[in-house]
Amino acid sequence: MRLTPLAAIASLALLAACTAPDKARDAAATPAADSATAPAAPQPAVGPDGPAAAKIGADQVGKVSPVPAFKGFGEHWSIDIQATGEMNHKVDLTWGSGSEKASGTARYNGQPADAPNTLIVLSGELQTQAGARPMTIEISKKECIDDGDNKHMHSVDVSVEGMDKLTGGCGDLAVY
Repeated sequence: MRLTPLAAIASLALLAACTAPDKARDAAATPAADSATAPAAPQPAVGPDGPAAAKIGADQVGKVSPVPAFKGFGEHWSIDIQATGEMNHKVDLTWGSGSEKASGTARYNGQPADAPNTLIVLSGELQTQAGARPMTIEISKKECIDDGDNKHMHSVDVSVEGMDKLTGGCGDLAVY
């Protein structure tokens, strides 16, 4: 007698039992009379570490960075920006036709008082081979056409202390 088919059948039966809904538990959680007349209340998301936390704190309500993600490029350089929360961003910069790469962080500190509302400024540090360098990223909401005649909705300039300013870049800002 072969045990392999018997083991397969037992495994399938066990799997079916584990995935079947537990009607007794469901009935206890939501009485049948109440569920027919009242809508179910939304349940909070619970992950492996407990209830899900909000992405921003109460003091950050209405203060969301205008840069959730951005990809831009200019002649012989490119930049990738990803929001990490609380107005902070991870920045990856490549220049020198791809021969130089560095990462860093930047923060959105709000709209500068003397700047037009079409300008977004991020300030931070780039970790280069020569050490940490102050960096400023300026993203302008103005149409930009790249060398391949492709339209982009934003232009970008990057200044890093001790480097030539990277100007004339085009890019695309992610939207919420």
